[in-house]
Amino acid sequence: MNNQLVSIIVITKDSSEFLEVCLRSIKKQTYKNIELIVVDNFSGDRTVEIAKKYTNKVFIKGHERSAQFNFGVEKSNGEFLYRVDSDFILDKEVVWQCLNKINEGFDAVVVHNSPDVRVSWIAKIRKFEVDMYKYDITHSAARFLKKEVFQKIRGYNEAIIAGEDYDFQNKLNKVNYKTGFIGAEALHLGEPKSFLKHLMKYYEYGKDFVNYKSENENESKSQLKFIRNIYLKNWKKFIFHPILGLSFIIYNFFKFGFGGAGYLIGIIKKI
Repeated sequence: MNNQLVSIIVITKDSSEFLEVCLRSIKKQTYKNIELIVVDNFSGDRTVEIAKKYTNKVFIKGHERSAQFNFGVEKSNGEFLYRVDSDFILDKEVVWQCLNKINEGFDAVVVHNSPDVRVSWIAKIRKFEVDMYKYDITHSAARFLKKEVFQKIRGYNEAIIAGEDYDFQNKLNKVNYKTGFIGAEALHLGEPKSFLKHLMKYYEYGKDFVNYKSENENESKSQLKFIRNIYLKNWKKFIFHPILGLSFIIYNFFKFGFGGAGYLIGIIKKI
């Protein structure tokens, strides 16, 4: 297994705050046969300078995350691909566990992205929610997979900005590629600090979800529900952590409110 080359593609945009620790975590992986590629979206800070300290494969490409990753794949030599956002720290066993899972017969692997609760109270609420999705394929998306699989499903849809992960996983599911999960996680450092700015992000996402829904009409009914089945399966979390549970319900109300408003604007603009 040590001979299998893994291409880790990090997509960046003004990412100097967290990029160094992200790239260090990649260099510290227990699995060493890694090709590190950074694809930057015309950053105005020290992102490119930092990236060049860790790899000579630094490229400039816009206009959004999906286009950046697709471009990175074109420049890659690995048999396997792993998409990493620039504000994540990887557990040192992530790549090793992903390869083990692939060698068990899976085509793609989900690495759980866990919010860093030290950042803000919003991050604590988000972790309460996100941890419910860890082994749930309906609300998870693979980022580690065979390159040949990525090419066969034609990569990420560059017309979709919000929900591109869901769209990508839906394409994997439609052609019956087998997706697995691992225990090792990636820690998300770039959690929101401002509640209003976080909600405005969902407002912007909502405007773009018109594109996502047009490509994923059936799947969106379960993936974008306000009350999701996974919440009901995890009812004990709400009982044992009542303050967090209530906070999440309130947070979810505002998130869907802002996202729904953006979605309506998106529909109007499309018409």
